[in-house]
Amino acid sequence: MSNNSANLHKFNDSAFAIIGDDGLTNFGLVKGADGSALLIDADIRRMDEIDDGLQRAGCTRVKYLLNTHENFDHSSANHYFEKNGAVIIGSDGCREALQIDGDAKFAEMAGREPGLKSRYPDLKMGQLQLTFTKSMTIHLPGVDVQVLHSAHNGKSHSLGDSIAYIERDRILFAGDLLYTRYHPVTVYGDIPNWICSIDNLMTQSFTSVLPGHGPVSEGGEAYRAAFAEFRAYLNDFHQRLVEMTAGKYTAGDVETHMKSGSYAHMGKTWMVKRNIEYFLKQGHA
Repeated sequence: MSNNSANLHKFNDSAFAIIGDDGLTNFGLVKGADGSALLIDADIRRMDEIDDGLQRAGCTRVKYLLNTHENFDHSSANHYFEKNGAVIIGSDGCREALQIDGDAKFAEMAGREPGLKSRYPDLKMGQLQLTFTKSMTIHLPGVDVQVLHSAHNGKSHSLGDSIAYIERDRILFAGDLLYTRYHPVTVYGDIPNWICSIDNLMTQSFTSVLPGHGPVSEGGEAYRAAFAEFRAYLNDFHQRLVEMTAGKYTAGDVETHMKSGSYAHMGKTWMVKRNIEYFLKQGHA
């Protein structure tokens, strides 16, 4: 369960982020002039942080909750916010993934936190209420947010990958298409497609980018450097996996490489072994 206090980052009077400690999921907040909010991703295990962040940002109610994708740490508070009057939004791909095995994965993850059931007795996976195929615009008083399904060929980091973008301020909420300073989860996705999604985002211009995990990138070309660094990581990892399949490297060789050199500073090192093991099990990256 989470700490009570949110690590709240303010972009401007309309846009905020709750930064997860030690690489935990980041959440976005977009506040309308009337105090209504678009919450971007929410993890039921961290409701104290979310409530604190909403209050400190001046948000009076969550009108919309966007799932950038289907993973538990981004979608597990759907039912909670639906009960409190929010409209739950995500891509068609996100809806498909939640319908395929969302309940099973939810039960598995929630079962690891025994305190959740006592705090939320009717806890369950909440489905999306409003979906989009390619894009939509969410209108809050005084601020518009563009939302786009950004999974190249239907799967990048995951099936549901979407981004949210405040065009007026050039603020991007990238979801798990971007990690900064932490090893990513690659077990649900397609790495070559993921790289293509990043390439598309790198053709655009932003002032600030909130990754799904890790520090915010803002000011000058910082966002471009963050995307380029993560793209290089994914490309290197994918090539090593392919060459491992051909017998050039062992799994241990790949793991050592991805934890050393330019990657030695990255957190969540345990993810590397998990990603490799999953690749070997599935036979593709």
